[in-house]
Amino acid sequence: MEDSRLRPGEESLIRKTALRIVKETPGMYGVPHVEFDADFYCTGMKEEAFCYETENEFVVYVEHLLLTDACLVTGSYVEGERWKTAAVLCEGRRLLLHREKERVSFTFEISGLTGKTRTLHIHSFIREPGLTLRIEQNNEERRAGIYRREKYPAIQIAAAIHYEFGMRELLKKLDVPSRLNEAGLGYLLLLGFETNNEVHGDWPPHWHLIFRWPDYCGSQAPHIYLDENGSMVRNVMCIDGIPKVGYTYVPGEWCDMMDMYGRKILSIRLDEDGGISVTASGNPILKMSAYQEGCVTLFEEKTEIGTVRVQNDTQEGLLRIIKQRPEHSEVSEIIRYDPLTGNIKSHISGK
Repeated sequence: MEDSRLRPGEESLIRKTALRIVKETPGMYGVPHVEFDADFYCTGMKEEAFCYETENEFVVYVEHLLLTDACLVTGSYVEGERWKTAAVLCEGRRLLLHREKERVSFTFEISGLTGKTRTLHIHSFIREPGLTLRIEQNNEERRAGIYRREKYPAIQIAAAIHYEFGMRELLKKLDVPSRLNEAGLGYLLLLGFETNNEVHGDWPPHWHLIFRWPDYCGSQAPHIYLDENGSMVRNVMCIDGIPKVGYTYVPGEWCDMMDMYGRKILSIRLDEDGGISVTASGNPILKMSAYQEGCVTLFEEKTEIGTVRVQNDTQEGLLRIIKQRPEHSEVSEIIRYDPLTGNIKSHISGK
């Protein structure tokens, strides 16, 4: 949400920073009154988008000055009779809690925070040279914004994470990530969508296959939208850093992705059957089927080359990727992560 008072080119000196108060027992209890104390301008926000409750947590924002050195804020609230605090998080960190009878207090630092708040990001990152995956760890009990008012998109969430891991296999088979890394041309970024942010609607359900240039601006960012069955139905390509510039590709239409020198790096096409095809210069056309029955199937031309199944328990923080090959060999990755922040604790890669 932009500050309409700013003139073009001006940057705000005010930031909105979110905090999450996680409940031990899910339920709707009413947002507690959180008091904030600081030796500079810092105030709790009351607008509905910045102060609300989900089944799992309370979300509150503070508005404060952009400051740089040892700037601490203390917050406190009284727990209800029916709920207790499991954790308080700010900008991806768990805060130390101090208890005195029913009152809980905590201190957090706002020094050096810039850009939009990242407190509500529950993301797990996997990086290989030239390729990064960001898995949004969605949970129905944390849903917010339009996802709280509409039917929860469990099928599309499952489809998106399958498309991320399936596309990773195809891109590596095309050898595009390693070539981008070796040439210093940037990287490919696979993202899903999040359902737990009142301010960032991230709707309707979609996933992304982005070619991120080294200097960001000019990067091509396809947003691939999904129908209620998880099939891919349209590709809305935006240009990072240049607002309101883009094009919508329909199934059957190739979308070329170019580097900063005008050279074609990758081409993608949504298929009429809800899947996606991808190729690079000098390579065959590879295809990923539409998500169905808990998996996606991968093809080279018309020959099946494997399947990918993803099992993700966002309550426990356990992600398993199962890759089955035509010769019946199975390869699994097991990723354990913090279910409140998404931070990866361990990653066991299959060969």
